[in-house]
Amino acid sequence: MGKANLLNDAKATLGEGPVWDWRKQQLFWVDIEGGKLHSHNSSSGENQQWALDEMIGAAVPTISGKMLLALESGLATFDLEKEKLTWHYVLENNDSSMRFNDGKVSPNGDFWIGSMHKQFIQKTGNLYCVAPNFETSIKIQKTTISNGMAWTSDNKKFYFIDSPTHQIRSYDFNVATSQLSNDEIGFKIPEDFGSPDGMCIDSENMLWVAHWGGSCIRRWNPKTGQVLKQIDVPAPHVTSCCFGGEDLKTLYITTARSGLNDEQLKKFPLSGGLFIYHPDVVGKQITYFKD
Repeated sequence: MGKANLLNDAKATLGEGPVWDWRKQQLFWVDIEGGKLHSHNSSSGENQQWALDEMIGAAVPTISGKMLLALESGLATFDLEKEKLTWHYVLENNDSSMRFNDGKVSPNGDFWIGSMHKQFIQKTGNLYCVAPNFETSIKIQKTTISNGMAWTSDNKKFYFIDSPTHQIRSYDFNVATSQLSNDEIGFKIPEDFGSPDGMCIDSENMLWVAHWGGSCIRRWNPKTGQVLKQIDVPAPHVTSCCFGGEDLKTLYITTARSGLNDEQLKKFPLSGGLFIYHPDVVGKQITYFKD
């Protein structure tokens, strides 16, 4: 058992998608419903934010030092210095009932991003893969709330969460072709644990899963379905986590205020904050999107 500590009382509506840019030594994360991109500089302690005009499902660093954003209306690259968006005209979304949710860069530099219905209508989303040339393909069809993604250190396994299923799905991953095969249920999450949301993987290939409605992060062994550790977070809706810091030994944790009533917000005022925890294992460096 461990306990996370508050790093930034950001009061994000739907804090999500933390990603550690190890070249900049900076953490980036998004407030999906608040339409904001956030950053935290670990050495200076400075927090920055950029307001965008629409929901932002995910943000990932690119090789050129910019950020690739999955905005509600489609994919765009954001130049942090010039605060300028460049649209790519792929995955364009004209349906105001849909948005993007949770994205990561795979070990070969592709961007994987899920879509979902804002009212959580079942099986209306997909998990997409966007190559560096912006060629797009669907990897998993008919998802509901596309969430956590993780690749093992040998690049041979891909884990995926579609939150309402309460399952961690396991796939064989071909790093040369980005193809998935052998879809299996890795393990199931008990209903009373809270819904599985975002996740990350450590150097021992164990999964750190955020539990929406569960006030915690749990470290799971994906081969046995055993809980190895629980990190309590003083916010009911824990959304995602990633390893960062100079030695990749800091776990950054995002949370949400969305879905909480006034009474719950009074009881858990730090909801929507960014938290940290120092585990006894290290994470893995991200791959940058090849722009």
